[in-house]
Amino acid sequence: MPDVPAASRRGRLGTAAAGVAVLIIGIAGCHSTDERPVPQPGPAAGTGPRSARAHLSLTREAGSWPGEHGLSGVNGFPVLNTASVTEFCTDRGRPCTMAQTYTDRTDYDAMTRESDWVFEFFADFDGVLVISQALVPDKGEKLVAACAAGDYDQNWRDFGALMVKHGRGDSIVRLGWEMNESSMAWRGLSTEDYIACYRTAADAIRETNPQVVLDWTINGHNTPDVLCGGLSTNCYPGDDYVDIVGIDNYDHHPWSPTKADFDRTAAEPEGLDWLFDFARAHGKLFSVGEWGVMPTGDAGRDNPDFVRWMHEWFAGHAPYLVYEAWFQRCDGDFSQSAILRPDDPKCLPNTGSSEVYTELFKR
Repeated sequence: MPDVPAASRRGRLGTAAAGVAVLIIGIAGCHSTDERPVPQPGPAAGTGPRSARAHLSLTREAGSWPGEHGLSGVNGFPVLNTASVTEFCTDRGRPCTMAQTYTDRTDYDAMTRESDWVFEFFADFDGVLVISQALVPDKGEKLVAACAAGDYDQNWRDFGALMVKHGRGDSIVRLGWEMNESSMAWRGLSTEDYIACYRTAADAIRETNPQVVLDWTINGHNTPDVLCGGLSTNCYPGDDYVDIVGIDNYDHHPWSPTKADFDRTAAEPEGLDWLFDFARAHGKLFSVGEWGVMPTGDAGRDNPDFVRWMHEWFAGHAPYLVYEAWFQRCDGDFSQSAILRPDDPKCLPNTGSSEVYTELFKR
């Protein structure tokens, strides 16, 4: 995921910063346990371009993507805000109807009751907001059991109330995403604790924000034996706690040099087709919350064919696909999935992927 803007960290300490991607987030935006946000009326749930539930109910025609009703977008890069998303959408030649953002994972308060900046940075975005929300802070592996026991339920209630206060109650939350990825603090080291933590967080958020749409997302292609018993779906929290089943699907580990490789990876456990079939068996809609090329991974190069195959997959599964979001990031030797940034010296050009993406998504 992209780094949290420095502005948010400064804001929680009470200092103010200004600039194109910086909003003032001072002490007034934070809440102690004795001063919790109270839900306030926002835009009517289930209506308008910001309503996730409205989009879930629309008909998406097979054979095209995003078509008239598919949600297509990106995370904010280099800053998690409307300006960065708008720049990407302008460059691709088609407006984005969704934007993905992430909370600050410094501590429990930062990622829940002090997350005003998440919504303020997208206050002027007239589309669906997707919030990737951790279950515990970074390096908080030992807190998963406490979360499961309900020790942080008030934090989760406060987060739900914060969504409503900012008129974003009817948004998508990717709660505890990629629990089968070894770098996540909330990873499924204990399947039982992960599921219990997810459920108690979901219940508490819904207490103050019953309109929230919950997305349970895995990391594509691999689940280590020590996580979720070696199979991501062992960590599935149950149909009552999930509205959308999703996958983060990159062209690495393994990468797809041919269409046959792409199809084989999709069909295998932890793949696109495999998880899509799981979602449909449980009566759930589907999402691809992060996807992109990874030229610094095992592919070792740009792969525009991957973009074409993914778009073809989206079009073929459109009736059940709620949204997909390209993942923009330039992070040294690890993540170089950014496209449409030819003048950014920190980013590999990914010229072929940029050209194919623009060709397919500007339609």
